[in-house]
Amino acid sequence: MAPSSRHMRITIGSGSARAVLDYRPVDGADCLLFYPGTMACPWQYEIFLEALHRQGLGTAALHFTGHGVMPHCTGFTFDTLLQNALDAEAWLRSQGVRRLAACGHSQGAILTLAHAAWSSALAAALPIAGCYPQQSDAILLTRFARWQAQRPRLQSFIDAAARRLPRLPVPLWAYLSLPRILAGGRGFRQRTARQRWSYPLVFLRSLFAAQVPEQARCPVHMLAAANDALFTPDIIRHAYELLQAPRKSLFWLPGGGHLMVFVPRMARIAARHVAACCAGAGLRLGSVRATGQGRKH
Repeated sequence: MAPSSRHMRITIGSGSARAVLDYRPVDGADCLLFYPGTMACPWQYEIFLEALHRQGLGTAALHFTGHGVMPHCTGFTFDTLLQNALDAEAWLRSQGVRRLAACGHSQGAILTLAHAAWSSALAAALPIAGCYPQQSDAILLTRFARWQAQRPRLQSFIDAAARRLPRLPVPLWAYLSLPRILAGGRGFRQRTARQRWSYPLVFLRSLFAAQVPEQARCPVHMLAAANDALFTPDIIRHAYELLQAPRKSLFWLPGGGHLMVFVPRMARIAARHVAACCAGAGLRLGSVRATGQGRKH
């Protein structure tokens, strides 16, 4: 069965937690709910989303509150984005999606792990380059690595600053290393349209303080790049060790760095693996798929 060409944009949620879904169903197939990474929206992930579609997966990609085509407001937290994910799941169920998987990259992978812990109805979760915010080495992702032994003190400082200046804009480079983000991503392609360039301090406070349950309620298949200089292999392995799930696996992409899903070849490999995992979880696919490359943990 060939994939359909329908593409719908749907507003979901209510009040201050409204979001938008870019929904591209495939006739006769189930759906993958996708969460973009830090400050990004589905437009940045068009290569990966197209690769998923070619594997016969319907996709529903989120423009979170304050992101993408939504007004770039400053009044949202990590819990707001998680509510967006739960609202998206509810809407897709209302449209007759029988089985649903969640997938996200980087910050979106953290939300994928959170969704897998909160929802009892996901068929599978596929975090790409993700970890638990509360794990002891997660601070090594940031520019605050020197505070690893004093993380409670750092958190208290951020809490106090966020109470005074909740909407203070914090640019990406202020807390993450751009060279580490870009390392290994040779040949990556990414649009910048509708991308945010800063986060309000209150959001960063909520992200750093988030406690994502390590007990998932569905199978979890983690993906990561062996040469990711931001979410390093050690951080990924630690997250995998913490994860408790009915089934779990860890798949290493052979390259691409942290931006692996923006590198066309790596995006295709990742999409094939995601589709195979979804099929193994019982999702209906709309086309014949080839198996991916890489090595499995």
